[in-house]
Amino acid sequence: MTSLPVPPPLRRRLVIASGLALCAILLTAAGLITGEESRPSETPAGRKAAEAGIAAAIDSLCHLYAIDARLVRTWKASAAGEPTGRIEEKIPVDPGFRTLEFNHALAVRIAPFGAGVVATERSKENSVTMHVVRGGATIRSLWFVPDAGR
Repeated sequence: MTSLPVPPPLRRRLVIASGLALCAILLTAAGLITGEESRPSETPAGRKAAEAGIAAAIDSLCHLYAIDARLVRTWKASAAGEPTGRIEEKIPVDPGFRTLEFNHALAVRIAPFGAGVVATERSKENSVTMHVVRGGATIRSLWFVPDAGR
C-alpha cells in the first residue's frame, strides 16, 4: 500500500502548527528554569510594610495636592457583612482638580511596593475612583468627588 501525497497547503499548516507547539514547549521550559512559576509567597510583615508605604504615598500626595485630610472620609469596605480587606476613601476636591495628574503621580509613588492604579470615571456624577491594586487585589479605593463649596 502506498500513502497519498500531502497537498502543499495542508503541509504548510502542519509545519506552522508544529512550530507553534515547539515554541509553547520552549516558553514553558524557560518559565520553569527561571522560576517564574514558583515565586515565594509574601510574608504578613512584608504585606503590612507595603501597605504602610502605599498609605504614606497617598497621604503625601494628598498633602501635595492641597487636599484637606480632615474632609476625607475613610471606611473599611464590606461585602455581605464581611470585611473585604479594602479601605475606601471619599475625597472632596475642587471642581478643577486634575485627576489624571494625581493618577500618574500615585502610580509612580506606589510602583516600588508592587502596586498599580486602575481608575474609573463616572461622568454622570463627575467623579473619579482610583483603585490601588496589589497582588491582583484592590487594597484601597480613592473616590474623588467634586465639592462646589471648596
